[in-house]
Amino acid sequence: MTTTQLDPVLTPAPVARVLPRLAADTRYVLTGLPHALAAILVCVTALSVGVGLAVLWVGVPLAFFALMQARGFAAAERERIAPVLEREISAPAYRPAGADTVPSRLFAVLADAQTWRDLAHAALRWIPSSIAFTLVASWWAAALGGLTWVLWGWALPSDSTELPEMLGFGDGYLTNAVFHGLVALVFVVSLPAVARWAALLEARFAATLLAPGS
Repeated sequence: MTTTQLDPVLTPAPVARVLPRLAADTRYVLTGLPHALAAILVCVTALSVGVGLAVLWVGVPLAFFALMQARGFAAAERERIAPVLEREISAPAYRPAGADTVPSRLFAVLADAQTWRDLAHAALRWIPSSIAFTLVASWWAAALGGLTWVLWGWALPSDSTELPEMLGFGDGYLTNAVFHGLVALVFVVSLPAVARWAALLEARFAATLLAPGS
């Protein structure tokens, strides 16, 4: 007679599953807007100046620089969105140069469709990044501010009218602390879903333009 020993299957607690995801989504969203502003400053500005000076040929190197920087920002973003989408985003096969000369390499970059998609992402990514950043930052601020209101609410002007008083709950300090704490709990509970939605909004926009074959 043989005895089969079954190892228990351990499943992580809900908090242990939610917190790492929340931290990853928040980190991705809050760092996305600075990346977006840097992409606009470097790529769009350089390309605009380059196109304006193209007739003097001085702008051609600037335009080439802008497109190559767009590729660099795109490569960095593919790495950033992989944990959010939970799948790897492979690098595209850019058009190779026909010869090892400056004109040939410049033509290969200008004729490559994915390079222009990278540039479009650099120019437009601030839109989903701004939406996502605003949502996540506001939810975190409301959650943390409400939970800690009891610690700093006393510093508010005494002649100010708090929301609980406007709603008819009274103006006592304990009443205000409880009210803000309960409101903060609503933001705490909904924060993981909001952060996830915001991260996916930004990541899916990036994947649409940056993923090969998209």
